[in-house]
Amino acid sequence: MKKISAFLITTLLLSTVVQAGWKWDKDKYHDAKNPSYTNETVTAPSYCFDAGWDLSLYGSGYWPENVPNNGVGGGVALGYFFNENLGFDLSYTAHGSGVSQQIGMANLVYRFPIESKWCSSFAPYIHGGPGVLSQGASEFSWDIGGGVDVRFESWGCVGVFADYTYGFTDDNLQDFSMVRLGMKFPF
Repeated sequence: MKKISAFLITTLLLSTVVQAGWKWDKDKYHDAKNPSYTNETVTAPSYCFDAGWDLSLYGSGYWPENVPNNGVGGGVALGYFFNENLGFDLSYTAHGSGVSQQIGMANLVYRFPIESKWCSSFAPYIHGGPGVLSQGASEFSWDIGGGVDVRFESWGCVGVFADYTYGFTDDNLQDFSMVRLGMKFPF
């Protein structure tokens, strides 16, 4: 419980520091939009889901198949999108229950931005690619999954995300399921 509380407090503090560091100017942002937009029109999600980098910090749960132990942990990911739909994500996750489980993934990501009338942009996504699982021994793995990314325009497009991943490994280590929940910081 202490680890989860520390993670949440750190994430909140980091988002405040990042927000202050950007010197967010809401009026300047809204002036940069197409002048035909009014309060009555739908906000296009493309602003928050444009091409560029994002850094993700997250907490995660890990469940190996046919093994009673599981782990709670967290990680960091660095992503880049070439346009509003297609990008890649490099992530490192560590879980601790007995022998530490460490997962590195290099995923191709395809997201589907959905227009919204609220102050946020919403994008379901799918991902998959190669990776490495280390649990006493290291093995090559493949993973596939999907999730949801919600960006808040008034926060400078900082967002929250949640996703599920299923990993396939070789014979020595068990296949696994992983759930991540965290924040994304575009830069």
